[in-house]
Amino acid sequence: MGTRIATLCATDPRVTVVAAAVSSSSASAGKKLAAHDAVTMMRISDLIAHPTPCDVVIDFSTASAVTDAIALARSSAAAILVGTTGLPDAILRDLENESKHRAVLVCANTSVGIAAVSAAAAMMAQALGPAYRASIVETHHDKKLDAPSGTALRLARALSTAGMKIEKNEIFSVRAGDVVGEHTISIIGPGEVIELTHRATTRDLFALGAIRLAHWLASRTPGLYTVEQAVGLV
Repeated sequence: MGTRIATLCATDPRVTVVAAAVSSSSASAGKKLAAHDAVTMMRISDLIAHPTPCDVVIDFSTASAVTDAIALARSSAAAILVGTTGLPDAILRDLENESKHRAVLVCANTSVGIAAVSAAAAMMAQALGPAYRASIVETHHDKKLDAPSGTALRLARALSTAGMKIEKNEIFSVRAGDVVGEHTISIIGPGEVIELTHRATTRDLFALGAIRLAHWLASRTPGLYTVEQAVGLV
């Protein structure tokens, strides 16, 4: 994701990549960043100690590495966009606390389409009422570690908040092949079945979404924001 974001940033005149962080054990440290000859990839510990001024830190790493991304945003006086999934409650609390000092956006899926599907699902839940039940099937490649996906949990929260409770055993996960990501919400009631499906066909979808969200986040005051706010759905 980092490489794709960097590559696509090179085609977007609104944004400039000023630094690239890799893990402290990465063999990529010291190498040039793809599509950015002026940027050398640095160990994140070095960047935290010697930050480059920037507007937004974008994190797509692992749950255990998000703490470093928070420290980098703090040392750089930057907003932070976290697209990493499977975050433990302790890290989510850290990000909430950090939002008192800078703009923070945490999203399990940076696709604008998923934000629209989430909003549509909530609208249908409110309209249909308690006679209807919902389930979610999510499919990803066989290398994905967390299940259910963060996106499936997000869609479930949207339904539940709108009054259509969905149990965790009604979220089904499939891990197979090289599927980028597919989520289908089924809402079933008397005499009808309604389905909403979002299918990602390329990971560039998430990179493009992250760039759009980061551009929006750069001008925000401290606070905890959502994708729905960033794309004008709320």
